[in-house]
Amino acid sequence: MEKGKGIDIELTEEDLRMELQRLRREIKETSERRIEVEFATAVARAANVALDTELAAKMTKKAVINEEIIVVRKKRDAFKDATMTLRKPHGKYSFFSQEATSNGPEDTHIRY
Repeated sequence: MEKGKGIDIELTEEDLRMELQRLRREIKETSERRIEVEFATAVARAANVALDTELAAKMTKKAVINEEIIVVRKKRDAFKDATMTLRKPHGKYSFFSQEATSNGPEDTHIRY
């Protein structure tokens, strides 16, 4: 006999079976929820791994592109330096800017 709030309650075998059934149902529901949570966690982890992999690939691609940009800039700078080197004598020596003219005799071809 169980006493609750001053009232004697006698649990019958049927009451105990119902209570046991309720507890089993709660345990089953809790297990199902746990499985759902574990599954959702696994899916989230897999998605996280996929995103990490994608991020790593993009970072690698960015590094490769940055290296290519550095190479292109070095080539451009070398070309600029070469161009500036070629232009310096052009301004200093006037004969670089003159067109070739033929002021000699017109009939100067070699005859065989």
